[in-house]
Order: sequence, then C-alpha cells, then structure tokens
Amino acid sequence: MMKEKYFVAILFTFLFCNVQPYPGNASESLTVERAVKTALETNPDLLAARQELEVVRGRKVNAFLFNRFNPSANGQVWNRNNPGSGNVTDSQVLLSQEVEVAGQRGLRREEATRSVSRVEAQVSDRERLITGQVKRVFFQALTLKKRLELRSEIEKLNRRIRDASRERFNAGVTPIMESNLAEIRYGQSRKETFAAEASFQNALVDLRRLLGWEPDRVFELDGKLRNSPKAVPLSDLFQRAQAQRPDLLAAKREVARVEAAINLTRRLILPNPTFQGFYSTETEGPAGASKMIGGGISIPLPVFDRKQGELVTQGGELNQGRYQIVAVTRNIEQEVKTAFQAYEAARQSVEVFEAEVLERIDENFRFIEIAYREGKIGLLQLIVVQDDLITAQLSYVESLGQQRTAEVNLEQAVGGKL
Repeated sequence: MMKEKYFVAILFTFLFCNVQPYPGNASESLTVERAVKTALETNPDLLAARQELEVVRGRKVNAFLFNRFNPSANGQVWNRNNPGSGNVTDSQVLLSQEVEVAGQRGLRREEATRSVSRVEAQVSDRERLITGQVKRVFFQALTLKKRLELRSEIEKLNRRIRDASRERFNAGVTPIMESNLAEIRYGQSRKETFAAEASFQNALVDLRRLLGWEPDRVFELDGKLRNSPKAVPLSDLFQRAQAQRPDLLAAKREVARVEAAINLTRRLILPNPTFQGFYSTETEGPAGASKMIGGGISIPLPVFDRKQGELVTQGGELNQGRYQIVAVTRNIEQEVKTAFQAYEAARQSVEVFEAEVLERIDENFRFIEIAYREGKIGLLQLIVVQDDLITAQLSYVESLGQQRTAEVNLEQAVGGKL
C-alpha cells in the first residue's frame, strides 16, 4: 500500500503544482510587442514592399519639376560661295522650349500625389498582414512551448513511475505486466517530448524568419497565453473595419488616382506650344555680315491622336477600381464576421473550460484519492485517470492558444486592436 500511495503522491504533485518553465539557454527575451516592432523594422518582405513607395516618390519628384521639358539648343555653321566675295561663313543658333499649358502641371502633380497616397495605404496593409502573421506565429510558438513543458513533466513523472514499478516487481509485489506497462508509458512519453520539442523549434524558425533574424539567434519567449478576452459587438467591428482597413483605403485612393490621371489625359489633348528663338549671321561681302534675331512658335495639331486609346484604358481602370472597392468591402465584411464567430467560440470555450472542467478536475483528484484509499481502484485505474487529466490539461493549453489566435485574426480583420 505504501508503494501505491507513493504513485498517488507523485501524480497529485504533478497535476496540482504549476509546471516549471522548460529550461533553455536563451540570452534575450522576446515579447509579442517587441516581435511586432522588430518585424516592422527588419522583415525582408516588408522592406521590399516599402521600396515601391520610393519608386512612386521618385515619380512625384519628376512631377514637381518646374518644367518637365528641357530646352533644346541647335547650332549650325556653313560655308557659302558668294559671287562677289568668294567663300564666306554663315552661322545660326536656335533655342526652343516646350511649355505645358491648360493646367497640365497642376494635374500631373495631383496624380503623382494621389499615387504616393495609394502606395502608402498598400504598405500599411502589408504591415497589417505582417503584424497578424507575427502574432499568430508568436502565440503558436508559446502554445507549443507550454505543451513542451507539460510533456517534459509527464516524462519525468512516468520515469519515476517506471522506477517505482521496477522496485515493486523486484520485491515481488506486482507482476511483470505492470512493470512492462510502466516501461512502455515512459518510452511513449519520451517520444512525445521529442516531437513537442521539434514542433516548438520549427515555430521558432518561422518566427526568426519573420523577424529577419539569423537562424542561430537564441531567444526566449516572454508572454502569457491566458489573457482577459472581452466581448465586442459585431456591428461596431464592421464600422471600425470600414474606417480602418488600409486595403479598402488603398482601393479608394486608386480610384482617386485614376480620376486625376483621366483629367490629366484630357488636358493633354490640348497641344503644348514650343517657343523658338534664333540668332544668325550672314556674310554679305567685304562690308561685313548681316545679323538676324527672331523667334517663332510651333503647335502640333491634334487631328489624329486625341488620346482616345489612353482614355479608354483609363476608363477601364476606373471601373475596375470601383468594382474593387465593392469587392474589398464585401471581403472585409466576410472576414470580420468569420473572425468574430471564431473569436466568440474560442472565448466561450475557454470560459466554459475554466468554469466547469478545471473545477471538476480538482474534484476528481479528491474522488480518486478517496476511492484509492478505500481500495476501490488500483494502479491501472489510476493510470487511466492520469491520462484523462493530462489530456484535459493539454486541451486547456490548446484552447488558450486557439483563443489568442482567434483574437489576432479578429484584430487583423478589423485593422486594429479590439
């Protein structure tokens, strides 16, 4: 009886006490806030996306030039055979400058400014997605860390049970079957610990990649799975998403950009004049040379090319952008609704688990102890109950991880914190 009570003491100590953190050699701690901040600064995919902003800013610089056309200079020198004076040399210098008219420069600047605004919204949307991805991987890794800690403690518990079973068998108290069962359970628990360790390390690899860190950088996760989720009305989430989502803002800004581009194209139908000025010398004979100064203007006639093709193309882009606004709006509504339902289910699952399941686990501890002391159950029954209690604890950790993931998904769908 003393040996079997030793088993019960081990089991109760394991399940009632807090699981000790899994040992590691981490040199720095990483919170979810720091992970997000680091990813926004060093994530390679995000850094590449931000270069598109530099591209459109370069186009904006060109649009804000005083004149996008450079002046043109042309010089000529030629010899001419003058019957009265023989060979003489004449020369001419011609300057020309094309000038934008009809407000083209202002419309060009407006189109460039709206283009930059659109890309800024697209980059913000990319940041929203990266933030959600980092948070999901962080909490997934934290969940796997907690599972690893549980598996490690289970392995230690089963090792102690195995050692005690050997002693009981060697003392002739129990049959070989009980000792073999303890060996099998210990081997299985070691296998599950190795698998949990591999899953945890894989999650850390994904997290390092998102943060742009070196593959061998060592760190320790600092955070809690358990938080205080709050109930939020779905109608408020819809309104916030409509106002906050950067992808919807980018779609609206694209329509504004195309509208500005259409206005510019219509103005480009009006031809830009090119002003010219010249200075020429013409040798008349021994008396000297004649000097001439003059100017002119050239205007292309928009007879054939009146930007018909460009206007048709931009009209299609405008309709495409308007349809895109409708599509993005509907996608947002669907994403928010789906994420909200998952969040509510996960939140309620954790609440029910903590209100009913965890309390009943404590009750089962007392029932098991009473039943065992009264001789109503033996070691095999104790092992079965142990499996149920361990499964319940693992399920609770999984529920916490699912609740945090659902919260991240809802924040991503809304476009901001709840």
